[in-house]
Amino acid sequence: MKSSHPVPVIAAICVAFASCSKKDIPTYRVAAEEAEEVSVSVGEPASSIDRPLRWKAPEEWVEETPGQLQTALYRVESGGSVSISKFPGDSGGIPANVNRWRKQIGLEPTDEPSGEIIALEAGDSRAMWFELHGSEESILAAIVPVDDATWFFKFTASSSSLDTGRSAFMGLLKSIEIGEKHTPPTPPGISLEVPEGWEKLPASAMRAASFRIPSSSGIDGDVSVIPLPGDAGSDLENVNRWRAQLRLPPLGSDSDPAIGKTEQGDSGEFLLTHMISEEPLFSDKRHGAITTAILRKGGFTWFFKIAGEDETLQTNRDKFDAFVRSAVIP
Repeated sequence: MKSSHPVPVIAAICVAFASCSKKDIPTYRVAAEEAEEVSVSVGEPASSIDRPLRWKAPEEWVEETPGQLQTALYRVESGGSVSISKFPGDSGGIPANVNRWRKQIGLEPTDEPSGEIIALEAGDSRAMWFELHGSEESILAAIVPVDDATWFFKFTASSSSLDTGRSAFMGLLKSIEIGEKHTPPTPPGISLEVPEGWEKLPASAMRAASFRIPSSSGIDGDVSVIPLPGDAGSDLENVNRWRAQLRLPPLGSDSDPAIGKTEQGDSGEFLLTHMISEEPLFSDKRHGAITTAILRKGGFTWFFKIAGEDETLQTNRDKFDAFVRSAVIP
């Protein structure tokens, strides 16, 4: 997510080898009549869309790859990190969540967690604000209920760094805006030829298709196919967002060769981009890598992405290329 973009946005992490032949590749199909099952609309069915949240993160914060249950993750220049998450319902309620945070920093649970109310830009919305101090780590957090979901904004830092980052985090909270409810269009179905060795995972409200690439290093590759309505940002904006996830500097223009190259697939032209981190991002000095494809078809932008450590992506780069080329979208 770019810090100035609404939620959701498109949403996060090689040296070609011999490609698989078609006869070796099993076919995985998401039929057009099953399109509702692969809807990517704000994580909810089209008939029940929560209002989206928008916020603006400080420019000096570095966007990281969010975890499995996170919507966004930032590394704070002064130290610590800020995570943003969304869960359905009240996600257990305020006491359970506050006590979970207290446990994370070595504090005992409490029966009466106290917080302060913060008014948001939207007149009918409020955030509950908490400040928790541990001996080594501390947490500033806000709980924001929106319709049938709850958003969590959490700044975790060493106790000595918390005050330094307080002002920027409060600025993030004050920048929160809540959009209007809407019913997004339903994406069409998609047919894909999936390379041998990729393990199919359940689709989700955001992902039309999802796969895991097992790795002997213990760092499995993650493959996602995500359709979003409209143009969903320029190629340069999207590539720079992915580069930020690998701690790479942004590109200055879409004429930079690093933005990728245009390829032809069964559903038309797509932009194929490959990037590797300049610094190790995993244990054993392993570098992170991302390969992506952007395909615009039928009023939607389809984002294909494989993320993981560099060695895994190197051995699957040709497979990913064939995977994207095989996509058939009505």
